[in-house]
Amino acid sequence: MLGLWLVMILIALYQVPRLIREEQRRTLLVFGFIWLLATVYGSLVLNDVPVPRPTDVICAFFDKFMK
Repeated sequence: MLGLWLVMILIALYQVPRLIREEQRRTLLVFGFIWLLATVYGSLVLNDVPVPRPTDVICAFFDKFMK
């Protein structure tokens, strides 16, 4: 779990300053949202919490609109 957090922090330390410097506020917001989702999902998986696979969630979401 510590390894996951270390990698995620390193990714953020690499990406966030560049996005701020280039004034890409929307991209920073989207990056932050996806980064947070990935960090939480990875932490849950590493702690053996039963979570659905992302593809199952996407398929279930679109199945509701395709009927």
